[in-house]
Amino acid sequence: MPGMSIFVRARFDVRDRRQDGIERSATALHEAAGPEPVSPTYRWFTLPEPGAYLVLEEYADPAAPGAAPECCTGLLTSLGRCADMAFAEMYGALGPGRPDAVG
Repeated sequence: MPGMSIFVRARFDVRDRRQDGIERSATALHEAAGPEPVSPTYRWFTLPEPGAYLVLEEYADPAAPGAAPECCTGLLTSLGRCADMAFAEMYGALGPGRPDAVG
């Protein structure tokens, strides 16, 4: 279905008390993502469990969730040093162009 967005919901859990690191990385990723036509929604939330965060992403292009912008590669590496991805779920139309997994 043309014109349908893909949504990604992912949870990150802080590793080794690195709360400040994940918050810096999440803030920097949010700022780097900026308002882009291909990714109109990119938001981070704290969860009730200590050290747990949720990110919601919307992609207007079904192929976009598999490809991080070049400017974000280092920030994603920093995030990975501070937190583990507990899960990632993708919602949207099935069909060609949709990646099988979210990194």
